Amino acid sequence: MNRSDPSVGTAARIKSTTNKKTTITATTILLFGFLSFQNANAQQTIDLQSAIDMALKNNLLVKNENLQAEYQKKMKAAVVDIPQTNLTGEYGQINSIYKDTKFGISQSISFPTVYAKQRSLQNENYKNSVLNIAIKEAELKKQVSEVFYLLVYLQQKQKILLQNDSVYASFLEKANLRFHHGESNVLETATAETQRGQIAIQLNQLKNDVEITQLQFQLLLNTTSVFTPLAEKPKIDFTALLDTTAINNHPQIKVLQQQKQISLVNTQLEKSKLLPELNFGYNTQSIQGTGPDNVWYSKSDRFNFIQFGVGIPLFFFSQKAKISSAKTLELISENNYQIGLQTMQNELQSVFKQYQTHLQTVNYFENTALKNANTITKTANQQFANPRESSDDCVCCTAHNFEGIHHRVQYQLPSPHLRVRPRLNRGSKASFRENDFSTLC
Repeated sequence: MNRSDPSVGTAARIKSTTNKKTTITATTILLFGFLSFQNANAQQTIDLQSAIDMALKNNLLVKNENLQAEYQKKMKAAVVDIPQTNLTGEYGQINSIYKDTKFGISQSISFPTVYAKQRSLQNENYKNSVLNIAIKEAELKKQVSEVFYLLVYLQQKQKILLQNDSVYASFLEKANLRFHHGESNVLETATAETQRGQIAIQLNQLKNDVEITQLQFQLLLNTTSVFTPLAEKPKIDFTALLDTTAINNHPQIKVLQQQKQISLVNTQLEKSKLLPELNFGYNTQSIQGTGPDNVWYSKSDRFNFIQFGVGIPLFFFSQKAKISSAKTLELISENNYQIGLQTMQNELQSVFKQYQTHLQTVNYFENTALKNANTITKTANQQFANPRESSDDCVCCTAHNFEGIHHRVQYQLPSPHLRVRPRLNRGSKASFRENDFSTLC
């Protein structure tokens, strides 16, 4: 093929123009779809504290924990479980040839110590249910905060992409003009089209991420309304201190402590069941005939007496086994407490070290990377606007501009500790990854 053939150059220009129109059309459709999505959803703004308050009020998991606590509270009235009362009646020749009647009522109860221990155990169960509410509320606050700040991050990412889309739209227009006048080759136009198209793809992915995250936010708040997070500062400023003594106040550790107490009281309850049962009774009967006092008694005359008995646990092997099992549960709960305490201390130290690492990263971005990103973007945009720049310079400016975008997006990334990052469903792309822009530069 002869590269100097004018017909070949004309064909290449026509093909490039066709591809250019196709790319511009696809990019425009993607951007229009994203902006239409944003405008179609009339959203209300909400700050973090209001979101947490709404979640604590509406979330069904928290409601269930409150109901569990209410159930345990009502069960306090059932700790004194007295067996059914026995009513007996007899008729016939009980004492003599005459037919007499006899009626009786009896009741057996456990030793009072048993009821006292049952009440203590139920009180401990109620305390445990209240602590479970604190755990569920803490988990919910964490989840709401994570999703809230993920939505904030997506908002910031959207702003950056839209700002740079306008830059590349201008660059593409100038590249097409330069190409039309023969001042540049097809590389400059293709680069501009590709870069703007990639931004449009990122915006389309961002729309899907927002939809998924918004559904999770609504689920946590238990509402059908769509809320947009309102954060004055995307960055959370706080000072973290390595205070291991604060672990004892953690809801999970308190629950483990409470489970130790429950196992201890349960052992005391099983021991108390070795105490004797108490039996009481009252009987009334008739004795017709002449009594020892030589007095005639008819069937309407009643003779009354009471009875008292003690149930001695002669066959206590089963109960001894229950006591031994309860002591084993005490050891298990103690081990669980120690494991939980050691695990929490280890995680606290590990997270604190990660916090320090991420803090250094954030300080680098704030003190160096963001300033350089602004300089890179400003210089690149000035070169875009300079019609005397060569095609190679413009392509180089494009790569530099995306480097500036990359720095800004990386700074907005939710850190696991400085900016909490939620766990989304498998397959979702809520986190902005480094290779999102590595393929563009």
